[in-house]
This record gives sequence, structure tokens and C-alpha cells, in this order.
Amino acid sequence: MRTSECRIRIYCLNRDFLNKKIKFNLASPEIVYMKSDLDELIELCEAEKLYLENYIKDPFYNEKCELERVIEIYRKWDNLEIYSHADSYHQKQIKDNEDKLKELNKQKNKPLYDDQKIDDALFNLLNGVYKSFIFYLNIKDNLGFNFILSELNFLEISISVKNVLKVAYFFGDDDDEWSPLNAFKGLSFALNSADTKLIYKYDMKNFKDAVFVKILLSRIIYDIFTYAEFESPANLIYFK
Repeated sequence: MRTSECRIRIYCLNRDFLNKKIKFNLASPEIVYMKSDLDELIELCEAEKLYLENYIKDPFYNEKCELERVIEIYRKWDNLEIYSHADSYHQKQIKDNEDKLKELNKQKNKPLYDDQKIDDALFNLLNGVYKSFIFYLNIKDNLGFNFILSELNFLEISISVKNVLKVAYFFGDDDDEWSPLNAFKGLSFALNSADTKLIYKYDMKNFKDAVFVKILLSRIIYDIFTYAEFESPANLIYFK
């Protein structure tokens, strides 16, 4: 399942769970049905997590997956007798897309950021080496995330509303009501009292690795800042 379809299904399953009131006997068919939905939701979330982890490491991952999907479709059509009259067309499409895939595989992967640096930075905060750090996607545009650890061991990840609104976004025919602020809120960011910052709070108690934080950053880069151009690699600056 493609990642966009995966997210739509996750949204629908979440909505269904929120709309249902569990007042049934645990053996009832409704509960069995909901358990099946829950299993599917867990499976989809794990699949998306794996996708985003791969996307962190390889900026071409999404494009490679799409090319592989298209190649597989043309191969299936090429094997069907009903499409035998179009064999030459299918074979040409297979070759063209295979060539594109080969070219992408030849390119040296240059991740947007070194994910090990995020791990190191968060452990530095936990150990009191630094008080905060800024993870810049674009220093020249002052577009970056400020990371600070509170006394209660809550990590606050914040970004300026002004800078978020300055990012160039692509608006298609179906995007008239789309807002980057709503997209951030969909990832559990909240506005501060002055409406100048979007803030995400993450409990760092029992913190072991930065996988969740890196996935959150990838969701922002991939889902919200999809068409923006960033410095590569991104910059990380500490503050004592």
C-alpha cells in the first residue's frame, strides 16, 4: 500500500474508533470486528514508521518506490493476453522506468540530515551538556526547530509561526482549505499563548533513542514542507 493510501486508511480507522462507544460484551461480534481494525491500524502504523525511517536515510526512497510500483504494474499487464496487442508499449515503459531506477540507484544518497546527530544532541540535553539546540533546515531563512528540555524532562520542540508561513507551498485544486498551521496541529503541535510559535511536547522519561523524534521531523519535511528546498545537510547549533 502506498504511503498516502496508508495514511488515509489510518485516519479512517482512527475516526471509526473515536466514533464507537465500547459498551459491548467482549465476545460480541462488534468487539471482534474492532480488534481486527486495531490489528490493521497497528500494522499500517508500523509500515509507515518503516517508510519514514527509510526516507530519512534516502531522499530518493519515495521516487524509487514509485518507479518499482510502476514497473511491477507494467510487468503484470505485459503478461495478460488481453493486453497482448500493447506488448511493445508495456516493454518500452518497463525499460524506461528501469533505466530511471538505475540512474537513481547510481546517485550517492545525501540525507537531508545526519540522524545520528539528532540522537547525540538529545542525549546531550538529557545529560546536561547543553541547554538547547536548534535544528536548522535553512539558516538563511531562519527556518529551524528549537529543542529545549524542561526541568520535568519534557522535550519542547518549537518552530516560529512566521517562518512556517514564509515557506513556499504548492496548492493544487483540492488544497484551497489546506493550511500549514493545521498540518502542524495534525501532528500534535499547539500554538503558544501569543500565537507566535508551534510547540510539540515529548516526555523524555525512559528515553532510549530518537526514532520517534526523527520520524516526527520526517513527517514535517515530507508531508508539510514537501515542495520546499532545504540546505543539505541541515545544520545543528548548540546553546549552553
